[in-house]
Amino acid sequence: MLAVGCGGPGPATQAPPPMDAPRPEALFTYEAEAAPSTGGGLSRGAAWGDIDTDGDPDLVVANAIGQAQMLFRNDGPTGFTRLQDDPIALSAGDTEGVFWADADNDGDLDLLLTNQFDQPLRFFRNDGQSSLVLAAAGDLGDDRQASANSACWGDFDNDGHLDVFVVQRGGLDDLLFSNLGDGRFHRIVEGDAVTNGGDGRTCACGDIDADGDLDLFVGNFVLNNAKAPNFLYRNRGDGTFETVTEGEIVTDLQATYGSSFVDIDDDGDADLFLSNIAGSDHNALYLNDGLGQFSKRTDGELVTAASRPSKGHAFGDYDLDGDLDLVIANGTESEVDLRNFLYLNDGAGRFVAVTEGDLVDTPNISAGVAWADADLDGDLDLFIANWGGDNEDNAFYRNHTTGRSWLVIRLIGTKSNRMGWGARVRVTATIGDFTRTQTRWMNPTTGYASQNEPILHFGVGDAGHIDSIEITWPSGTVDLLGPVDANRILTVTEGRSQFVS
Repeated sequence: MLAVGCGGPGPATQAPPPMDAPRPEALFTYEAEAAPSTGGGLSRGAAWGDIDTDGDPDLVVANAIGQAQMLFRNDGPTGFTRLQDDPIALSAGDTEGVFWADADNDGDLDLLLTNQFDQPLRFFRNDGQSSLVLAAAGDLGDDRQASANSACWGDFDNDGHLDVFVVQRGGLDDLLFSNLGDGRFHRIVEGDAVTNGGDGRTCACGDIDADGDLDLFVGNFVLNNAKAPNFLYRNRGDGTFETVTEGEIVTDLQATYGSSFVDIDDDGDADLFLSNIAGSDHNALYLNDGLGQFSKRTDGELVTAASRPSKGHAFGDYDLDGDLDLVIANGTESEVDLRNFLYLNDGAGRFVAVTEGDLVDTPNISAGVAWADADLDGDLDLFIANWGGDNEDNAFYRNHTTGRSWLVIRLIGTKSNRMGWGARVRVTATIGDFTRTQTRWMNPTTGYASQNEPILHFGVGDAGHIDSIEITWPSGTVDLLGPVDANRILTVTEGRSQFVS
């Protein structure tokens, strides 16, 4: 029997909302006057996170070629304010990626910037007063020269502290920093994952074999004028990795720029999606058999559509119908008049391209894309970073889905890391005439050099309540919760099986 959360409501007594199908072309509108859409820049990655702990997500944008980073404070109903005197905004470099994490388990978000062309990584610690301060952090903060595109936070050794893996380009070895728990990070210099000499553009972490630890994927671009193979590493259970040498994931040659582990077919395991940039490559989807063995999907327009130079992407239930949809950001300097992709899931794991609307009609040269519930109305809004020139504006798109239900879960780890990073969350609800279980992982890193808001978001269609919630924490603790009403934000603390809203 499931535990009913203390203080939470029982089964809903009101009728569920009508299952009106939103018009696909009207899901997103481009808000040209919103602060994140104004001001040109060679923008690459983007990350949403609540820097000031006021309950709504703020936004940081990475800019290249010596331009200052952009930091936007979310002011709620009045929109956003760009902050130009914060240390983040004053930090300039050839910055590709921006990555939030509560690295010191103190309840607020710290930030890592990844820079290219032998520029140092930059780690900023949140001072608890809504400001980020450049921090000494052992090997991570020692002005280490790098040529880094993306990074993946994760508690790879399951000691309750978030470590970080950084991918490098140009034949350089990737970097792994172990969190010592005292504010310092130690660089791991031996092992498969850090002696590889790839040309990394993206990484993703996920428990591919359901053994309770985080495995790693690295997407590579080009070495010696040829497409470089991608890397897949299994975690041995102690934070060290062994290279997977067989399977299409590592034998297919494709110029990969974005990667994500998601449960794309609702069978409870982590599948892998890749966005590829070469004109000769389609984007790629590999389905997991539950044991970490993958098969490549070759049918459906998601992987057979005419190729575009795809970089960032973000999965989310944009129409709140109970399955994962997908936005892909396309862009390279050799192309003009590019459009981004929006695919809606038909509920049977097939993706159908949306061909009208602001998101797919607006020409941009794009890189990173990330979602957040920016206005706290239950649906997912989008930011897309553009880099087609000094004066190309970025783009904020507001979601207007109505008439469907949702649930947002925020996690607080106790034995696990404070963010609950790596936790698996399964939500079961009756949508239409079917009982459906959706699986998400607390892992906001998405696509290319970007992060979604660090929440668990579920669309539940016409369901007025959620039947059950199962949370498996990195520590192995399992919390069983429910039923609860839909259309609410829940904060769940590890090991308490109760809601604190």
